[in-house]
Amino acid sequence: MKAYFYKIFFLLSGIPGMLSAQHILQSELNLPRSGDEIVKQQVEYKDPGRSGENVLWDFGELKPVNDEYTLSYSEPVLVQDSIDAQNSFYILGLDTIRLKDLSHGSLLMGAEHYTTYYYYLTGNRLWVLGHENPTALLRYNPSLLAGFYPMRYQDSCLYDYQAEGIYSSTVPFTSGGEVQIKADAYGMMILPSGDTLRNVLRTHAMQTIRQTFSMGGDETVEQSSSIETCKWYSKGYRYPIFETLRSTLLTDSTETVNFETAFFFPPQEHYYLEEDPENLALQEEEADRIFDPWAGLTYNIYPNPVKNAPLEVELYLPRPADIRIQLRNTLGLVQMDQFKGSFPIGVCRFLIDAYTLTVGNYILDIWLNEKLISEIILKRSF
Repeated sequence: MKAYFYKIFFLLSGIPGMLSAQHILQSELNLPRSGDEIVKQQVEYKDPGRSGENVLWDFGELKPVNDEYTLSYSEPVLVQDSIDAQNSFYILGLDTIRLKDLSHGSLLMGAEHYTTYYYYLTGNRLWVLGHENPTALLRYNPSLLAGFYPMRYQDSCLYDYQAEGIYSSTVPFTSGGEVQIKADAYGMMILPSGDTLRNVLRTHAMQTIRQTFSMGGDETVEQSSSIETCKWYSKGYRYPIFETLRSTLLTDSTETVNFETAFFFPPQEHYYLEEDPENLALQEEEADRIFDPWAGLTYNIYPNPVKNAPLEVELYLPRPADIRIQLRNTLGLVQMDQFKGSFPIGVCRFLIDAYTLTVGNYILDIWLNEKLISEIILKRSF
């Protein structure tokens, strides 16, 4: 079998003074723990929006589409060896792991919505050994890196992976590809419950998947796809507050959306918090923080790239502002210049007609009183 290797690198950038005030994911605060339980609620999908600084994520109008269910973590059962305790072992899906091989780490199981995930915790890394559900059993070899700590804004990790498994108890398959995890944005979010959270850090994971199914004899079926996963973390919570998933199928250089979904983790239903004093202390710290008048400014512009759709601008204003929006091409020629009016504190939205724009790059300028925001907009035809 062809040898695979991890290619891992970390990108650390930014002004230290600026980053120190932002949310940082840490192993002691954000690694999952046995006994923890939280509630997930499936809600309408919304584009996860842009990457970068001071982003506004307004999920306040998303409606539930499915019942709530729990996400819980527990320790696996140890199969005792009556003669030599060190030869006792755990059975996790397709893996058998002896106790003596766990001197520098621990095992964990995560269960949600008919699927059980098997994890290995070591130092400041979280690895996925595999997962199983009623239709599939999968094992990563070597283990799949799912998280690294500490993780700051713009930190990233890129690696190759491979896996093997069984589908519907009869069809063996192999899988491989590449995953990149990056803390790509921070800002403020408005939750479906109406709550507003600041100092939110988003992680973005893009996974490419190449699967080969053995149908019997020499017959095989190949399939290529990708999964984009975004998770939003708020200070004082060990687990994400919000999550979006988008799966696409790749056929002859054409992408087709397979499914899009989103999950809301209501803050009041993170039941582990009574046993998590470090995160509770961070919540109190955030409640006492005094923000600069413009520090609460957050915004989102999507979709970008834009095709045959309007460009939507969402702004959260921490103070009243007169708003003017200008769109110009890279040569500086103005394509649109509009005064939108005077707006109070809160969320405001604008739609920009992108249908008539020719393919190319543009610059969107937004004036809020004396403050200027500029973003590059890409117009594409495909």
